[in-house]
Amino acid sequence: MSEGLKPYYPEGGAIPSEAANPAVEFPSEPFPCPACGQMLASSCRVCVVCKQPINPAEIKKPEPPVAPRFEPRSPAAHSSAARFSWSIFLAVLLSWVLLAALAERFLGPVRSQLLLGGVVVLSSAWVFYDAHDKLVPKPLRWGLGSLLLWIVVFPWYLARRRDPHVPCRLVEANLRPLARLLLAAVVIFVLLGIVTWLLKQFGVGH
Repeated sequence: MSEGLKPYYPEGGAIPSEAANPAVEFPSEPFPCPACGQMLASSCRVCVVCKQPINPAEIKKPEPPVAPRFEPRSPAAHSSAARFSWSIFLAVLLSWVLLAALAERFLGPVRSQLLLGGVVVLSSAWVFYDAHDKLVPKPLRWGLGSLLLWIVVFPWYLARRRDPHVPCRLVEANLRPLARLLLAAVVIFVLLGIVTWLLKQFGVGH
């Protein structure tokens, strides 16, 4: 190196480590000062805060970011069963009584029965599709139960749908073949009764 191009060193005679150890290179990105932690530019060789020469061997390399570990979430196990909500039951019962009274007054006995029957059918269909959408076990059983025993099963399902992961053993338990046969017979009997009643109301067959 020519005498006119001598490198500049700060007062005190401290020689930067890059001159003492040329094998160590400075990072190409901003780095913290090893002495005081001040962030410095990649071209800086003396800290602008503490005035200490930078030793590249002492520069802490930033640790690569750790990718978040994905763990599939499984529904928490619940030991308790879905309970029957008496508050929802009383609210549904009161609404049903008010609707029946208003329908009887303004529509007459025949039309009021048709209206109430339509409410039962439509709400039972909603129970089936909502249970299927929320992944509630046995959605068909919930829908049929609401159709056959609406005043009990429908408010029970309204409480059940709040937490789809809580089991309801009374409705969702696995049935034996004999119990399934009896349940199918009851469903068919009730459906035939509904069809017969509708035919009589509309005067079909007379």
